[in-house]
Amino acid sequence: MNFRILTVLAPLAVAACGPSPTIGLLEDHVEHDIRSNFVVCSNYQCTARYNVALTDAEWRQVRAFFDPPATDAAAERRQIALAIGQIERIVGPKTGTTGDRPGAAILTTRTRGQMDCLDESHNTTVYLHLLERNRLLTWHKVGQPIIRGHVIDRWFHNTATVTDTATGIQWVIDSWFGANGEPADVVTADVWLDGWEPEKYKSRTDR
Repeated sequence: MNFRILTVLAPLAVAACGPSPTIGLLEDHVEHDIRSNFVVCSNYQCTARYNVALTDAEWRQVRAFFDPPATDAAAERRQIALAIGQIERIVGPKTGTTGDRPGAAILTTRTRGQMDCLDESHNTTVYLHLLERNRLLTWHKVGQPIIRGHVIDRWFHNTATVTDTATGIQWVIDSWFGANGEPADVVTADVWLDGWEPEKYKSRTDR
């Protein structure tokens, strides 16, 4: 594992998740990412970037979620959610993000090892491409991150996506609402764009 870039942070960081997804950053590397060398972001807004590798044994842990292969798209989405959580558990010790908490504080001085939704949408998109590249996805195609929110009514929020190849329905794979290693949340993009949040997040008292 090679620690690539760490920019010195200002004393107070704002985790607004930015007005645009990290598509430009993804385009710089995602086509070349393989499980023995891929880019992971953390510390809010991809301030820290790591080159990470998964061993054969670690990748077998990920592949296990797709054995046997899904018999329909809904089953595959459940596999994807679990696999994303497993990759996070493996990557955490390599990047110092094992303790990443659900969501992200709007104003904070503690960003090291934490991820906002820009980091999460970037990383989950990378992980999805690794799954797709290794032919573990039968029913879905990986898409680009999408964004919701307007300054006047809610915070910006970004997420990774996949599209059901049979129906054309876009689904979000959102790992931001849970702590590191929890299964990603999966919901249709239309519902997510309307401001959806999981009940586990709505009930938090430390938001």
